[in-house]
Amino acid sequence: MSNFNLKSYFTFLSRNKTYTAVNVFGLAVSLTFVIIIGLYTWQETSIDRQHSKADRIYNIGLEFMDDSSRVMGCHHASLRNLRMHYPEIENTCGMVTGSIKVRDRDDVLNVNTINTDSTFFSMFDFKLLRGDRATCLSNKGNIVVTEQFAHRYFGTDDVLGRTIMTTDSLHFRVTGVVQNFDNTIISKNTDALVDFAYAEREGEGNMDKYFPGQINVTNCACFVLVREGCDLMQKEADIQKFWPTFWPYEPAMPLRPFLTPLNKLYFNDTPKVNVMQFGNINMVRILLAVGLVILLFSIMNYINLTVAQCGYRAREMATRRLFGCSRAGIITNMFSESLTMCAFSCIIAAAMATATAGFAGRIIGKDIDTGILATPWAIAAIVLFVVAVSLLAGIIPATVLSRVKPIEVVRGTLTKHTKMIFSRIFITTENLITIVLLSCALIMSIQMRHLLNAPVGYNRENIISLFDPWKFNGNDLTVFLDKVRELPCTEKATATCGCAVYGGNNTGITFEGDKAQTTVHIFNVTPEFMEIYGITPKNGEKIQSGNTLYLNDQALELLHMKPTDTHLSRRYKSSKSNMLPVDVRYGGVINNFHTTNILQPISPYFIFVNDKIEYPWYVTIKVKGDIVDALNEVKKVYKEVFKEEINDSRPMTVTGQIAELFEKDIRTSKIVSLFAFIAIIISLLGLVAMSTYFIQQRAREIAIRKVFGSTGNQIRVRLIRTFMLYVGIAFVIAVPIVVHFMSKWIEQYSYRIVWWPWIVAAGVIVMLISLAAVAVQSWMASNENPVKNIRQE
Repeated sequence: MSNFNLKSYFTFLSRNKTYTAVNVFGLAVSLTFVIIIGLYTWQETSIDRQHSKADRIYNIGLEFMDDSSRVMGCHHASLRNLRMHYPEIENTCGMVTGSIKVRDRDDVLNVNTINTDSTFFSMFDFKLLRGDRATCLSNKGNIVVTEQFAHRYFGTDDVLGRTIMTTDSLHFRVTGVVQNFDNTIISKNTDALVDFAYAEREGEGNMDKYFPGQINVTNCACFVLVREGCDLMQKEADIQKFWPTFWPYEPAMPLRPFLTPLNKLYFNDTPKVNVMQFGNINMVRILLAVGLVILLFSIMNYINLTVAQCGYRAREMATRRLFGCSRAGIITNMFSESLTMCAFSCIIAAAMATATAGFAGRIIGKDIDTGILATPWAIAAIVLFVVAVSLLAGIIPATVLSRVKPIEVVRGTLTKHTKMIFSRIFITTENLITIVLLSCALIMSIQMRHLLNAPVGYNRENIISLFDPWKFNGNDLTVFLDKVRELPCTEKATATCGCAVYGGNNTGITFEGDKAQTTVHIFNVTPEFMEIYGITPKNGEKIQSGNTLYLNDQALELLHMKPTDTHLSRRYKSSKSNMLPVDVRYGGVINNFHTTNILQPISPYFIFVNDKIEYPWYVTIKVKGDIVDALNEVKKVYKEVFKEEINDSRPMTVTGQIAELFEKDIRTSKIVSLFAFIAIIISLLGLVAMSTYFIQQRAREIAIRKVFGSTGNQIRVRLIRTFMLYVGIAFVIAVPIVVHFMSKWIEQYSYRIVWWPWIVAAGVIVMLISLAAVAVQSWMASNENPVKNIRQE
């Protein structure tokens, strides 16, 4: 029978504060991560599962056959052609991002819209809080707003029939309120849905009526709904054959469509169109793996410390046996203790998860909905998980202590047995995992820093780069630039077509004798732009303005020119592209630089330098002092001139733009680093506690050695050497593991660090941590009076 007493267990915990603190802290922290990771994983894997027709919806993307690149976008006109040709297609829906500007008292709000078809709510089961699903998008002037935007603009979601007027006098009538776009591929930044006809405002190439004369090839997210029992994937090859019958650019731009089921869209690696947001399955896998490792650490600490205390609790268990408790009762007692510890730690973990969800969401890049914890299924899952963890944590201590016999306690054989097996295994395993995690964290962090600080060939410090092709095309641009130049923090400011980070106008041009187009970057900039970024000619001369063309090495090779040439080749004029004017002066070859990032090959650059640029997209500002303060001043000027807040959805500094290019990689390295830090803390606490119990078990041995002449230094070396041996064994095992995984990871970067020394660095760090953990206890044990321990024995 079991005679578990909760009060006596708490008494035991209060008398063993180190044991209690290490276990509660370790389990609480690890369970906090498990809860957050569980919520994140549930949210990510349940994306768009709410749609009842999800298994019948497919996305149409395009594959460019010249380089096998793919995009999850198409042209809206393809939907009409497919629907007419294939009777198994029941419905279609296209979406293109857009924006409207509405006045809110004295401010102007940017409203992120989706231009879509009236079939949107019949295909997708997004929850419509107010309005009629069948008619809310049936008329051109209708608008369906999100719940968040309704509250931001109107102060309530009871807004049916109310009017929204844009700054350019468009009138919309609110016909629906939709739940915010969370847990879906639809961009969470969406504020409203309007009729697809308004996609013409974003470009005539979006519209069916201009097809095939003008084509915005991949700007539209195209979805088809097939009839019950139909598998459209079987028709993919037939659709590819049908495609050239209505798509006119097949010879010049060879492409073919491909299908993706809706339930496989979110974790797809193919580049998306702006209307969609995709997940990162690798992030989910990393979080799950590392979270389980942290939980394993805590479980090992619990098992290790509990087993280490067997020598002290053996008398208690023997006494229980004498009073009639069976072996099964002892096992039940240990499981009850484990369940109590895990349940208490889980309560703390739930509170910590709720408190830290915002911070965790910022690191992961996804809002964590802790409200899920209050749902019945979540509570049931947590209870089952706690029971499972408590069984796993309690099985070894229960097995060891249930075998206790009074005669083993008298002989003293139990302590030696547990010390030899469990302590060495668990300490070595913890050191192994810590070295692996720390090695990965160091390599990933140093590699990310290496990429961010890579020599891209242009200046990047203290430069603000603003993108706004609509505002910067107007008459207010001159006023804005004049006011910015008057700011004390401004050194130079200019407006251009293109920037150093994202490049210029990326376009395809066919030269004489070429069978295929060549992708080039065309910049239209000013001399100030070249000075701000430090882009200089190779001949050392000053940048000339006045319709002057500069080339990079790749463009020089493309035009079959030599570095010593002083005039453009005949091949340049053969393109007959209006993007490459003939009446231009050749300025020479510039020192090369990398657009996008250091990993991408450098394209041919055609840089046209003029004193003034027509229809610019970018404003580039060189500032001095603190760039954050300077950016705030520029934002004030922007609002003063353009009467609205600047769009800060993308980074506005050059260093921020470069960092954004590696956003996923940087986030992954931060997560691994965070988990490595937590692993070190939990391992350190476990090691301190374990070394304390380990040294206590060897107190008699230490006393006898001192009586027979061993010095304090000899005792300390012997004790510390034991733990250093565990680190050494762990390091030897960790090296091939790290090499296997990190050699594959680092291969994806053409510009990379020498990474293997950081494995050694991780081993040294873990060794120093282990040394610090056991040094104090070893010093105290070696200096203790041996008479005291011998007398106790």
